[in-house]
Amino acid sequence: MRVLFYLAIALFSMYFLPACKKQQNVPAAQTCDLSTSPITQEYQYDFESEFLENFENSSRWISQNAVIGMEEGKGVLTADAENTSNALEAWHLYKVQMPMNRSWEISAEVTIPLYWNSNGGKKAQVGIGLFVGKPVESGESSQVYECNFACINGKQRFVQAQLIQNRLGQDPIDVQFQQIDDNVETLNLKIRYCASYSSISLLAAGNQVGDSKPLNKAVSDWNITESGMLDIGIMGFAEKTTINENSPTIDEFKVAIY
Repeated sequence: MRVLFYLAIALFSMYFLPACKKQQNVPAAQTCDLSTSPITQEYQYDFESEFLENFENSSRWISQNAVIGMEEGKGVLTADAENTSNALEAWHLYKVQMPMNRSWEISAEVTIPLYWNSNGGKKAQVGIGLFVGKPVESGESSQVYECNFACINGKQRFVQAQLIQNRLGQDPIDVQFQQIDDNVETLNLKIRYCASYSSISLLAAGNQVGDSKPLNKAVSDWNITESGMLDIGIMGFAEKTTINENSPTIDEFKVAIY
């Protein structure tokens, strides 16, 4: 399974999830407070205008039997395949890359309907959120920081930030997570990058989830120079279920560069 490798032990052992590789020890990193920093550039997309003018179906970030499309002013996740044992994934690359030498934040409002608390089988999982990734050539795997609001049927709701060294074939090397109340449908997710420490972190409803993590140190070394750029975008997934109605949604996508 591509998500919840470590929540299985910490929170959800009753689901008998398969054994998985042990996380490597990714040290915490310092972060920065950007609340008083001036914004030098900002972008916003409210899913009211042309989707493909803002988000690309890139060969660097290939979707697998899932897509986020625009419907009634929101980004709507759908996923369908005969075999749902492997995750069905949607990845959409934003039109602007982020600099390594400037601090910045990306955020969005994400929603998972309460329907998913009890439908689709107890092991079914759905999620929707944001990602930051190292640009690579088309078809190659990439290091990625993937953050989402997710739900396992049976009323487990949580947010998670996964630091993944090989998106196409390896478990996360680090997972930060936080349980969310079963009745919460909508959250603001924010990824914050701090240029001073090359650190990255997830905030949910304004609160940091776990520790900030370094991108250019220890086992998480992305090997990106100070003048380098990072991909950003939106993503969603379904596992052991399809999604054709009661879909997770994303809205109010924002970018702020300081």
